[in-house]
Amino acid sequence: MQYEYLKNIKKNNQTIKLLNSDNFAMMVSFFYFVFYTNKHISITHTNLLNYLDDFLFDINQTYDNIYPKKAKEYLDDFVSDKNAYLKKYQGSDDEAMYELTPYTQKTFEFLESLEKKEFVGSRTKFNIIFELLEELEFETNLSDEERIKSLQEQKDAIDAKIKNIQLKKDVRFDNSRIKEHFMLIEEQSRKLKYDFSQIEYNFRELNQKAMEHIATAYESKDSVLGSIFDIEDSIRQSDQGKSFFAFWQILTDAQKNEKLSTMLEKLYDIEIIQEFDSEERLKNLKYDLLLNADKIGKISSKLIEQLRRFLDDRVWIENKKILELCNAIEKKAVEIKENPPLKRDFHHLAKNKVAIDSVFEKSLYTLKENKAFSHEIKEDVLEVNLDAFYDIFFIDEALLQNNINYFLQIQSQCTLVEVLEKFPIEKGISELIGYLSIAKNSKNSIVAPDEKQKIHILGEDGNKKIVSVAKILFTKGTS
Repeated sequence: MQYEYLKNIKKNNQTIKLLNSDNFAMMVSFFYFVFYTNKHISITHTNLLNYLDDFLFDINQTYDNIYPKKAKEYLDDFVSDKNAYLKKYQGSDDEAMYELTPYTQKTFEFLESLEKKEFVGSRTKFNIIFELLEELEFETNLSDEERIKSLQEQKDAIDAKIKNIQLKKDVRFDNSRIKEHFMLIEEQSRKLKYDFSQIEYNFRELNQKAMEHIATAYESKDSVLGSIFDIEDSIRQSDQGKSFFAFWQILTDAQKNEKLSTMLEKLYDIEIIQEFDSEERLKNLKYDLLLNADKIGKISSKLIEQLRRFLDDRVWIENKKILELCNAIEKKAVEIKENPPLKRDFHHLAKNKVAIDSVFEKSLYTLKENKAFSHEIKEDVLEVNLDAFYDIFFIDEALLQNNINYFLQIQSQCTLVEVLEKFPIEKGISELIGYLSIAKNSKNSIVAPDEKQKIHILGEDGNKKIVSVAKILFTKGTS
């Protein structure tokens, strides 16, 4: 924290600039109202402008027209290059969309940390620190013998706890510890949502560097293509990428997903938590996390798609240059048409041989032989083997979809492996391809390419085959 560093942050950091702004109270309260109270992750230009117009009207009625400019002028200030408190981009319906920038979200995080808390739970936080240190030591410093000893001690402690529960000696959490745990869960979930915006920003920054590299590098097509795959791997293999995609796999895991839903529903059955959080702010935590994480996953895919389009543009430009060279050669040929070279040997083609097809090398015309025509009718019996027609089969994707729907009627999601355990494959690899086609064309399916599953198929020859495919998860969807 040196003087020059802090001076530079005060001048250039968007979070500090927002805190120092003359319109700080209006902007922050409006952003909180739209993106937190009304829970918008992104919002269209029309809706945001309507919100702002109503918001300014209410404030001006109370504080004697303190904000005289039109709502559109204030909105332009929010997204200007100088401020950049909101991110503006073009949506799929040709209408501008708005989102909070990571710097604006850090403002909320900072302001929430300033709020005076009636109750500060230090015991639970220390226990978490202690457990993390223990786990880190267990996985790095301890020998195998020490690890076994540590696990045995944990096992003995669990056995003792079970015995105390049976003897009614175990003491449950009091109200103080329940509050501590709940506040820590709420704090961590809030910080996790803030982190999503920063992760998205970092992914976009990686993509920007990649496009700059491709734009300035004079490489061949295969080199540029290789660099795009390297960039895609770097996004996924970076520490942040590994952490996010691992989190996404945990969040979309069927068992953990169901358990999370159950725990959140039962959370507000606890009387002290009902009193402590009457608004039930954590009840929709799972859906908020899914929406934010799904948005980052889609953005990551879009960024990689943009890189590939960028490559297509590079290829088109190269092809255009080749076409221009061909046109220049044709133009030169027309120019010398009236004044051809006088010398016979006027040009050499290095390492090439011209094939000459002379008319004198062609054979002379040969008379065709007259063949006698027989008037006799021969009855030839043509035998056709129709057995092959019985081997043709049809893959009914509607039937396969019914198999998937069988599970989705009784649970919110299922994997392809679960479907095939109940409805085994009967028509070989073609039937498996039918399931893959359904997953590819459905908006309510998730494909995890990093996680593989093995599927057993009985071939036509009676031999069992094992096929390794990406994990496929079918869900009910939002409709």
